[in-house]
Amino acid sequence: MPWKSGGAPQGTARGPLEGKIHSPYSKAVSAPRRRGRWLTVGVPSVLGGSLGLGSFLVLGIGSLIGGGGLLIPLAAGVGVAAVIGGGTGLLLRNRAPQAVRLNRTAGEIPAATRATLEKIVKDSRSQRRRLHKVRRQTSSPAVKQILHRTETLLMRIDALLGSASLQSRRSSDGDVMALEGMADRYIPDLVDALESTVGFLSPSTPEAARDKAIANLESIDQQLDVLSEGIDRIENDIVSGVTRSLEVHSEFLRNRFADDRGDPLTGS
Repeated sequence: MPWKSGGAPQGTARGPLEGKIHSPYSKAVSAPRRRGRWLTVGVPSVLGGSLGLGSFLVLGIGSLIGGGGLLIPLAAGVGVAAVIGGGTGLLLRNRAPQAVRLNRTAGEIPAATRATLEKIVKDSRSQRRRLHKVRRQTSSPAVKQILHRTETLLMRIDALLGSASLQSRRSSDGDVMALEGMADRYIPDLVDALESTVGFLSPSTPEAARDKAIANLESIDQQLDVLSEGIDRIENDIVSGVTRSLEVHSEFLRNRFADDRGDPLTGS
């Protein structure tokens, strides 16, 4: 197989390893479970409303006994509801994953590499927004599991982009181009297929169409397995201090996908 090691013997590190590589199942690179709207919206609304109403009743009764009006108690109740509800909602909100930081200096990251990595970050963020949109539109456990797996893949790609070893490579490096292909083509294609499939999973859909949609979900899940294996290989390469050529990555995906229609990464 055509390995690129920069003149070093195959499998030999060229210098001290940098960065931290996590297990694929580590919480550091695993998408957190999304809290449901009943928790992020329902609980703050009920809690804030209850305390606000209680404050209004207590203050209102006291104000009426003292001969005052209800305007001040009403304003106080609304304020309590806003503060308690807003604060609780802030604490229970679904937090967005931390953005990838290309914090090395311009001299340490080649200009073309920085542009490529920034494009991958942008693609990853765009696909994550699409996943969140699909999540709001479905209640199917099978779909939610695939959404979680896809978001985990994006987080693992982001974690690799933060590696000092990867940031120091050229934009034509095989691992960099493989990650770009995944973020720019493969994962978006799977999300496209997922968006098209979700609408056919409703109980009102004819049985034949629903069975086809379930088969599509299984196919998407299998392809996510292949992409996960590809990311495993890149993580292991960084730990070993070597990098594979784009042709090796393409051949691996082509064999795993059993797709003879062209190059999986370059689209040729």
